[in-house]
Amino acid sequence: MDKLNFNLNLKSQMKYLFLIPLLLIMSCNANSQTLKNKKLLSALNNSSLKGRGNLIEITSNEFRLDYYDIHEKDSHLEFLNAKGYQGGGPSWLGIIYGAIQMSDPTIESKIRFDDEAEGLAIWSSDRETLEKVSRLISVVKSDEGILLKAIEVADQAGQME
Repeated sequence: MDKLNFNLNLKSQMKYLFLIPLLLIMSCNANSQTLKNKKLLSALNNSSLKGRGNLIEITSNEFRLDYYDIHEKDSHLEFLNAKGYQGGGPSWLGIIYGAIQMSDPTIESKIRFDDEAEGLAIWSSDRETLEKVSRLISVVKSDEGILLKAIEVADQAGQME
């Protein structure tokens, strides 16, 4: 009887040993996500970070950020095409949407997207908001993990083409 109790106790303890690696993996993934979000959050307020795109003043209270990844030296067109996405404006609309959701979703209400086949125009009456978006693009372009997470967020929201 003692041998049977020992075996039962050992079996019940073994199931917990399998949980430890699972919990470690989940914890590492959560930490990784936190670091990615922190990098995006940091970009929002880091005015020394060089943004991407061309910011144009249309009128004193209307601005436009043009972003054409296809014209960048480090274009992601082929990368996005290989994943089944259009690769131009519609894809970057989704990627930027994902980055905004991961950093400051309130930005979404301050901008308006106008996607084209090759690029993207983002409109706002607030220049600072477009500067923030420009810096988010920089971070996404420089970190493949953040790019992939932004794509995932956009995909889940039906915003990725």
